[in-house]
Amino acid sequence: CTLPGQPKEFTDAIERVTRPIESLRRDVSFAEFLRTRRNLSPRMRELARTYVEGFHAAHADRISTLALSGGTIEKQFRILDGYDSVIAWLRAGIDPSRAEVRFSTVVKSIEWSDGDVTIATSKETFHARAAVLTIPIGVWKAPQEQEGAIRFDPPLREKESALEHLEAAHVVRIVFRFREPFWEPSTHFVHNPSDRFMPTWWTTNPIRTALLTGWAGGHAADAMLAEGSDAMIDRALDAMSRAFAVPRRKIASRLIATWTHDWQSDPFSRCAYSYPAVGGSNAHAALAKPIRRTLFFAGEATSAKQFGTVAGAIESGRRAAREMLRMFTTQ
Repeated sequence: CTLPGQPKEFTDAIERVTRPIESLRRDVSFAEFLRTRRNLSPRMRELARTYVEGFHAAHADRISTLALSGGTIEKQFRILDGYDSVIAWLRAGIDPSRAEVRFSTVVKSIEWSDGDVTIATSKETFHARAAVLTIPIGVWKAPQEQEGAIRFDPPLREKESALEHLEAAHVVRIVFRFREPFWEPSTHFVHNPSDRFMPTWWTTNPIRTALLTGWAGGHAADAMLAEGSDAMIDRALDAMSRAFAVPRRKIASRLIATWTHDWQSDPFSRCAYSYPAVGGSNAHAALAKPIRRTLFFAGEATSAKQFGTVAGAIESGRRAAREMLRMFTTQ
């Protein structure tokens, strides 16, 4: 069951499946929601499940269905020069006379009280009247004795319920570079919901390149990660061969290089991004709330509408900055 690159047809089908979510009276997992949709074909049910697991890097039996309500699938954009151009653009907006960026500086602990924050890092200690904290959800949830974890004194009791209802999403993303494309020029993406390891692929269309990105989230990511780093490329190439109906030998003969990153094992991320568990449809908003006009929170895990996205991360940073500025201007 392979769906070639017609994004609108794909998203229209998903929206027809998820439209009844708005009439739900209680929150359930997306897997349970699909079981109640008795009019869905097995193919459509599997397509919707793997889409949600892929897009949100979630487990369908854990993710909040109510959190998926609220309209149509947002239009997706591609940064032609790569995401480092976004970082360069943000950095270019920093006034060097008023702010500076510190690299390779690991936050160890944050001590705070009303109007006073002390941040101890691997290199030095910083003092401020307030702070904006952007912490990956995997780091938020890491035990204090593990590398990358941050100790708060006093602990942030106000955030414990929100953190309990947010899950750390797992993803395996592999970029393949070929000597030349073997797919049709019009292909945007291919989704093969029956593939256990890597069901989703996309090209750089409409830009013609020889790059192909494979994506696995949720249970597919779990299956890939269990294989180990050496075997993941092989599993992905097998999945690619099935998805595009091209012999594995032909694909391997054109392959030049691959690139991936293990976000799950990286102590400073520990996951890809967040998703809300059942009962956690308001958890992102709760995590975003400032504490006593001193601690302010940003990052995709604090974006109620765009969690799991770069757009949500940027929007949340602007929102937290506005909250802090209002606090200082009203004193």
